[in-house]
Amino acid sequence: MTLPAFLSRIGRSLSSPGDLSNLFSLDFSSPDLATLQNDLVDNSYDISAEVQSRNYFSGEWPGFNEFVVSYLTVLGEVDPYGLAESYPLVEKLFTDLQIAFSNRHGVILTQTVGKLAGFVTTLAISLDSGNYKNGDNRSMDVDASNSAAEELMPRTSELAKVLLKLFNSIRGERMTGENTEMSKKEVILYVAVLLCRAYFKLNQPSACANVFSNIHTANIAFSRYPRSQRVTYRYYLGRFYFLRQELLRARTHLLWAFNNCHVSAISNHRAILTYLIPSNLLLGVGARPHLYEIAGGTLREAFAPLERALRCGDLYGFNAHLVKYFDWFVAKKMFLLLRSKSEIIIFRNLFRQIDVMVNASKPPPEPGTKRPNDLTYDELLVGIRQSSRQNDVAVAAQAGIASLDSPAIFPYSNSAEMAWTYDDAENICISLIDQGFMKANIYARSKLLRLMPSGGFPRISDVWAARGQISGDEEAWMDR
Repeated sequence: MTLPAFLSRIGRSLSSPGDLSNLFSLDFSSPDLATLQNDLVDNSYDISAEVQSRNYFSGEWPGFNEFVVSYLTVLGEVDPYGLAESYPLVEKLFTDLQIAFSNRHGVILTQTVGKLAGFVTTLAISLDSGNYKNGDNRSMDVDASNSAAEELMPRTSELAKVLLKLFNSIRGERMTGENTEMSKKEVILYVAVLLCRAYFKLNQPSACANVFSNIHTANIAFSRYPRSQRVTYRYYLGRFYFLRQELLRARTHLLWAFNNCHVSAISNHRAILTYLIPSNLLLGVGARPHLYEIAGGTLREAFAPLERALRCGDLYGFNAHLVKYFDWFVAKKMFLLLRSKSEIIIFRNLFRQIDVMVNASKPPPEPGTKRPNDLTYDELLVGIRQSSRQNDVAVAAQAGIASLDSPAIFPYSNSAEMAWTYDDAENICISLIDQGFMKANIYARSKLLRLMPSGGFPRISDVWAARGQISGDEEAWMDR
């Protein structure tokens, strides 16, 4: 296809957004694109003059002409096998598209925005991450580490600014008498997803709050958007809540994303499970065996031992495994969350097991009588000391993962400074009762804990729900 033929096709497609978007392709394997590239290279066209001569929109939309010129410049000068060197041209093309899209005529570029935004976002993140490969990486995360700072990802940083302008242009759309059957909001969810992806890569997840807030008020019909976009949106929303330690909200969205993710998208399933599994653990919802099968070796090795330790009330085992995978948990931004939220749950599960074992060791009560469900401080201390393995130097040395003189990692392992006392047992009981994880009365003089006759250990998820961590009605629109 020659340049004159290409420009003529643009003129014939100005009333058809789909046809127009097909013209502005960056699929360098396309035969039409290859012949157009050859024509641009072989002939010394004055591209700007050629475009101006077509008088698109009677010259009332100069931004459109600039976009067309940028696109043709990319085709004429880009090296498909060296996109890192050619990226500034692609960046200018995307910026010119954003400017053109902000015009009142811009709605006809809606599908073009959807096509090019995904390509440029993947390219920018991939180049900044140093792992670009020709072709579109369609997984939710090109680089799941999310560890690069903004100054190390200059392309992604600039891209986020352009995406934000696109997002605001869509959000502020005012319908006119022209093109009333089309709306820029057809791509608002996709642009929101790309913007969140960029923010997470830049270690700026808090910036997503503005995106989520504006999507909430955009008055869109969520179910009308492609399932892939809805899944990805709720994945990022779940991660956002996870980082804010709003675990029930996080689990609500991550579980929806997992259940609605395409069965063949294994990498996306694993991206979701990376945050769904720890949300489940801290909410007292054990991971089903089939989840670990889908999760694969890395996630299974990271989380399965934590789940076992949490369920058994094994404080030392839980912390030891956290330290063993310290770098991985830090890279996923969950080390401190797991440390801070797990301890109270570990003690809750430990005391529950102690209660079961103590009751099993007692003779049954006389017929027609009820026996108080009591635990002595001594009984609790036996379990606490075993759980923390305070004096088990051999275990710590064998693990080879931390010194016993590292209270920041093993706060209960420094035997020189600490031995569990009645006061410690009592303080743990007070914390469990105050936070709602245990229903009991403390008799300090008798060094006794008396559990309620029934329901002494409420479900962990019920405790979180009672403390306000629920997915409220303000987000119910996503289920409609």
